[in-house]
Amino acid sequence: MHNHHNFYYNQEERNKRQDPSAILQDIGLKSAMVFMDIGSNDGFFTLPAAKIVGLKGKIYAVDISKSAIEKLNNKFKESGMTNYVARVAKAEETVFGENIADFIFLGTVLHDFEDPAKVLKNAKTMLKKEGKLVNLDWRKKAMDIGPPLDIRFSKTKAAKLIEDAGLTITKCHDYDNNYYVIEAVMP
Repeated sequence: MHNHHNFYYNQEERNKRQDPSAILQDIGLKSAMVFMDIGSNDGFFTLPAAKIVGLKGKIYAVDISKSAIEKLNNKFKESGMTNYVARVAKAEETVFGENIADFIFLGTVLHDFEDPAKVLKNAKTMLKKEGKLVNLDWRKKAMDIGPPLDIRFSKTKAAKLIEDAGLTITKCHDYDNNYYVIEAVMP
């Protein structure tokens, strides 16, 4: 079980409804890319991303939870991977570097940040000119799973935040019955 803005989800159930490798490949992650997982938790998307980018790529992960990053670091060590940086920090206060990311990923977390606009501005700073930001999030509709409806961001609200950060949206669509995807690039 993991805490998600005071909402708990079961990892086994999540694995049944989401295939992180397939999602990452569907949205364009490829070998040798620099991937950043903002709000990574203990690596549900981070570790599959690391396998996709391989040893020629690099992984950056940040999460506010010390225990989640410790678990992620242990998983990386067990896998033998060394091409990663995992940091315990607020996403609002994190910039790994300027113009270094091919791919910045926000996996069902944008609504959890204290200042989502600041997180997105930081993401823009880290994104390469030809890079891509992807926000995968819960659809704003009543369902038996996921965080409470009142904290979810609609596609419209998330898209506005992304555009206000200075990025250009290239795709915005429902991914399936539970999630939507917004893809954005540098202008």
